[in-house]
Amino acid sequence: MTDDINEGQILMGPSDVCALLGIKESTLRKYALILQDAGYKFHVNDKGQRGYFQNDVIVLKRFMEIKQSSDMTLEQAAEAVMAWVQQSNVAVRVMDKKQESERYNDDIKALKEMVAQQNELLKELMMRLDQQQKYIEESLKKRDELLMQSLKESMETRKMIAAAKEEEGKKKGFWARLFGK
Repeated sequence: MTDDINEGQILMGPSDVCALLGIKESTLRKYALILQDAGYKFHVNDKGQRGYFQNDVIVLKRFMEIKQSSDMTLEQAAEAVMAWVQQSNVAVRVMDKKQESERYNDDIKALKEMVAQQNELLKELMMRLDQQQKYIEESLKKRDELLMQSLKESMETRKMIAAAKEEEGKKKGFWARLFGK
């Protein structure tokens, strides 16, 4: 690990790390020594005892995964882990809980803003749909009124034609009606 100690991190003892990783303390000592030989730095107190931070547990877990998944020696797995640590900067930074909660609060705030924008858009769309529905209803009403007016005019015209024919028929004389002229 790095020489600097972050205040937000918890220093764990070997028994805690062993419980987390499901290994024996002798195995943990062996893995820690191999990683130290590869260049990894663990926290060591004044008495020479190792303490483990969250980053160290992540590195140890990665070491265990690499050594199980391939035909590597423990030293080769340690070198692979060191390359991974340098590439991903895992050992340098671990977010503390305050940073995580701030990030989640920012995400929640962004989601709330997005939901509010979508609600405004939905309101606008509903208003447009209402206007469109009114326009359709008014257009249908006007069409129906014009159709009824045309039907009435057509009926009146037919009545007038029938009345005119009847009147013409009365004007013709008896003989014209009799002979169809």
